[in-house]
Amino acid sequence: MRKRDIENFVNHKYLEEVLGSFSKATGLHIEAVNRKGETLAILGNRERSDFCKFIRSNSKGEKKCLDSYKEATLEAAKWNEPYFFRCHAGLVIWAVPIILDNVFLGSIICGQVLLWKPDGFFLRDLERSNSKDRDFGILQQKVQSLSISSPEQSQAAADMLFVVVNHLVKRNIHTMEEENAYRLERLKIKADLENRKKQKNNIEFTDYGTYLKKERRFLSYIRLGDKTRAENSLKNLLTDLLTKTAGDKTTIKIRVLELASLSSRAAVEGGADAEQVMAILKDFNNEVERIERVEEFFFKVHKVIVTFLDGIFNLADKKHLSLVTNARNFIIENYHKPLTIKATADYLFISPSHLSRLFRLELDCTFNDYLTRVRVEKAVELLKKPEFSVERVSQAVGFKSQSYFAEIFRKYIGVTPLIYKNSLF
Repeated sequence: MRKRDIENFVNHKYLEEVLGSFSKATGLHIEAVNRKGETLAILGNRERSDFCKFIRSNSKGEKKCLDSYKEATLEAAKWNEPYFFRCHAGLVIWAVPIILDNVFLGSIICGQVLLWKPDGFFLRDLERSNSKDRDFGILQQKVQSLSISSPEQSQAAADMLFVVVNHLVKRNIHTMEEENAYRLERLKIKADLENRKKQKNNIEFTDYGTYLKKERRFLSYIRLGDKTRAENSLKNLLTDLLTKTAGDKTTIKIRVLELASLSSRAAVEGGADAEQVMAILKDFNNEVERIERVEEFFFKVHKVIVTFLDGIFNLADKKHLSLVTNARNFIIENYHKPLTIKATADYLFISPSHLSRLFRLELDCTFNDYLTRVRVEKAVELLKKPEFSVERVSQAVGFKSQSYFAEIFRKYIGVTPLIYKNSLF
């Protein structure tokens, strides 16, 4: 929120919708006022009473009302709770403070009622304070149109209004946080584009073939649970997408939905819970339908993919989470070596049996299953390079036997490494 004022508190339409409904439900008059007590909006379709309009019909009465609102608003902010008061004309009103991020913005004023039928004491007091400013006979007639609200009803309405206003504050804090996130996303996109321009050897992204190759690599990082590489690769993909589409929102929306769908399947293959992932994807798809800004598309898809990656590590024990994460990272860094579960366990300073148990318990696979998956994913990348033969790829990803490599590759991919390579060229 750029201005720390109630005018920027929430979307006015939403404020009217929520507090307007409250006014209709309770039959009470509601106003939004700033820190000075100045009325910014009358919410709902309930105008000020004829009595209040008459009181405000001259400058002196208007000034007294303003002073009453200001004092009540300041008192409500001081105690951070509904503040009841009698205005200069004798009506009961309460103020509910609006405090956003420890900054006092104003209040919601509600009421303009009496707690009992106007008696002689009330009328004498009213005449004393207002007879010099206006025709008291007319004012006395207008008193009869005032609403009567019992103390219990007034307190209940004030408590309910306090809850509603707090909901609005929390909603607006969430909106502010999202706006800041979108602003940061815009800055990151801009910085990434500027960096690309500065790189002398940078090859500009020009076709979807290049994009799809990067996408496949990105999906392999998700399947392996490699969060750091996945996030870096995603940033690169999104910048490519922005460049290729020249910021066309319709195309970006299609690609983002497609990327989220592919990522959800990769996350399930990596060990995330399928039901949970599909539920998250459904919510994401519904949310994207309402998005208008490019930076929101990118922020939301990044957020949902991080959620998928977290789902792969949906562990209750943080100590276990750290151990399994470190083990996976160690495998990803050393897959090309003759890696064993003992070497990995020694690196983590735990026993091989404990590490084996963690893999089965948390990832639902063995250490060797995961190591093999990493090697096959890396082999798929290397086979796309014309200069790498099947034999060389086999050695590069840590297989001692080319025939065993072919057997494992076919098990995971469905065809032999040679057939796969020949299909690429």
